Amino acid sequence: MLRTMAAISTALLAFPFLATAQGTASDPSALPNPKFEVASVKECLPNEPKGRAPPFRTFPGGLSLGCSSLKTLIQWAYDVFASGKADFLNAGTPSMAVEGLPDWVNSARYSIDARTANPQSAAMMRGPMMQALLEERFDLKVHREKREGPVYLMTIAKGPLKLRATQEGTCVPFDFSEGLNMTTDHPTLCVVPNVTRKESLTIMDARGTTLGAFSKLLHFEGRAVIDETGLDGKFDIHFEWGPDVAGRPESATAATGVASDPSPGASSFLVALREQLGLELKNGRGISEFLVIDHIGRATEN
Repeated sequence: MLRTMAAISTALLAFPFLATAQGTASDPSALPNPKFEVASVKECLPNEPKGRAPPFRTFPGGLSLGCSSLKTLIQWAYDVFASGKADFLNAGTPSMAVEGLPDWVNSARYSIDARTANPQSAAMMRGPMMQALLEERFDLKVHREKREGPVYLMTIAKGPLKLRATQEGTCVPFDFSEGLNMTTDHPTLCVVPNVTRKESLTIMDARGTTLGAFSKLLHFEGRAVIDETGLDGKFDIHFEWGPDVAGRPESATAATGVASDPSPGASSFLVALREQLGLELKNGRGISEFLVIDHIGRATEN
């Protein structure tokens, strides 16, 4: 599977990580620059299982992360939950590309158990409080940059539009900042994508989503996707993609200005987007924000 598609799938398959325990958290503004009172940080061995929920959980008094990707923790802390609050448009998937990470960070996973002195929201613990932990234990230093560069523009393809409008009551709105216990019998949540794999296929489903929110799910590594369809309303998205379509003439797509990628899997994804949804990605330019890593070291464990 192509690297950028793998990045999308990894981010989306991590949605169970957004699970939080029910409960009323204190007002974050009452605690300036909050930090965890105590925290245990341990690097996971290569053969240890990846974190899932459980053992991934948050609750008003702390959080417990089982073998979580260090890169994902950084994206949560400085992008997804950076403000200490969250809604889908900034919590569904990271919106900033990360630059300057050393190679070892891409495979590093850590188990973290942390407790707070006062009840906190899940978003506060995964954002500002996780920033403080990463800066203290990993000597992490970052800054943000906005630069003009290449982006993808999501537009309506030629031919019939194949989007299905959402029917009222078919999904449940979800406030990411409040939290919810995600179990096997949880309701179908609006906007929250479900990504599964069936043999060689990757399958994405998202109910009650705007195309603006959907475009953020398609954020390619290092390149944002901007919705320029001009379509309002909410839609139920379902599409599937797999290995590259053999023999597809890449030069034809390049000539039309439609995004093309010679990597295995890329053509299949773009074809699926057009043929199953009636959408396409075109090359364009726009302003993108980057999270730049100035320094990071191995964690000090305890």
